[in-house]
Amino acid sequence: VYTNKDGYVKVNLPEDATKKYTIRFFEEDNTPLFELKELKTRTFRIDKSNFFHAGWFRFEIYEDGKLLEKHKFYLEKDF
Repeated sequence: VYTNKDGYVKVNLPEDATKKYTIRFFEEDNTPLFELKELKTRTFRIDKSNFFHAGWFRFEIYEDGKLLEKHKFYLEKDF
């Protein structure tokens, strides 16, 4: 999970069709924002309008219910 040059949030998951992935997004203070469950598409983008402000956001990626990755990303403010 990272931001691209256009400010969109890009997601690239492993191409293993036998695994089920879930991504949870949080505010920087750990307040839950939204969750994407059992993702079928492995590479996609999330529009920045789904995040209501600029700043730091956290995410957690789960593979078959087990935490795979935990990190954060920054969305810049549009002018």
